[in-house]
Amino acid sequence: MIKSLYIDNFKALNDFHMDLDSFTVIVGNNMSGKSTVLQALDFMANTVKTDFGIILERRGWKVADVKSQMQKSSKITIKCDLDLKVDGERMIIQWELEILAYTSKNIMELSRELIQVKREDRNEIILKYTQSDGGYMLDGSGEKLKLTKELRLNSSILKLYNLNRYPIVQSVKNFFEHCDSFELLSPEKMRLSSRGDVDTIGNAGEKLPSFVKAMDSKQKKQFEIKIKNVLGDKIVRVDARTKGKPGWTQLIAEEKYKNRILTIESKNMSDGMLRLLAFLAICEMDKSSMMMLDEIENGINMDYAEKIIAVLEENCIEKSNQLIVTTHSPVFLDYVPKEKIRYIYRDPDSGNCRCGLLTENPDLNNKMQYMYPGELFMNLSNHDIITMLMEKRDL
Repeated sequence: MIKSLYIDNFKALNDFHMDLDSFTVIVGNNMSGKSTVLQALDFMANTVKTDFGIILERRGWKVADVKSQMQKSSKITIKCDLDLKVDGERMIIQWELEILAYTSKNIMELSRELIQVKREDRNEIILKYTQSDGGYMLDGSGEKLKLTKELRLNSSILKLYNLNRYPIVQSVKNFFEHCDSFELLSPEKMRLSSRGDVDTIGNAGEKLPSFVKAMDSKQKKQFEIKIKNVLGDKIVRVDARTKGKPGWTQLIAEEKYKNRILTIESKNMSDGMLRLLAFLAICEMDKSSMMMLDEIENGINMDYAEKIIAVLEENCIEKSNQLIVTTHSPVFLDYVPKEKIRYIYRDPDSGNCRCGLLTENPDLNNKMQYMYPGELFMNLSNHDIITMLMEKRDL
């Protein structure tokens, strides 16, 4: 899992620090930077799989949309500390990327990359690369592979090499290859048919019918249990059936009313119902190491808040994966452990995003001894919370 994150010169994230848990809930006002944190994490994860330009193209971004307007520097820095197990040994591994972002040319290049193991007595550098000098990468026996200098690398070094002999570097790549961002979940896309043998619902949920269709018996059973726990006995079955062209599947749900069972096609399901089914299906994905969800409350009845939070948190524990979500809902926050909440806000002077841990501020922590987190946000203004968090930063 990612334990800590540092981002500089990415949109409004400048000299930005954030600690993360296995289950982290990010809150804050509109335009505070919550979604930007998820976007930066997704960008970082994708650099081990594809080129910078393709990452931007998929989101409809230009380089100027990513590089902060608050800095003149062309260097974007993203750094994280990872808690990973490598060959049975638990390690804290730091990965750092430095990317040159040229807005006039609309191109990005890798400037620097570093991977090091943080030991108690020292840091052991496993990969070191700079655009000007090249560098090296250590294999499992400590032998160096020389990395020649290149003028224009447009991805992480991890994308370019076979890493079978480099277990530590491979562990970093594996983690990020199995990260999934669902911040773009779209009920409209979930209503459409899909096809293929898939192991994910897709970033926008567009593969949800195919994923439900491809579930094995164990996944299907757990999926049905979760549906019943959250929605009760009203929904007796959720499945995907072939419709139209061979291989194309569509989501259906069956509702029971006394002795009648009604079949509801996805085109007639509410946005909230589709998003809720997407959340529960995500919990049955086996490959994810980290997942991201944006504004989990959208379209969902608040009566389901406690059960949804419980299902998501339990999934992190059972599968030892990491989940990062954002929300505006005080009701959802009432069911989140206070130490899992991160408050994102904009510095009133610089406009840069900052992250605060509510429990680290004595006044806020004391208030949460007798108030739920959601109550805290209902009773304090954004200005009050920011003032208290900035007092903590200034100490």
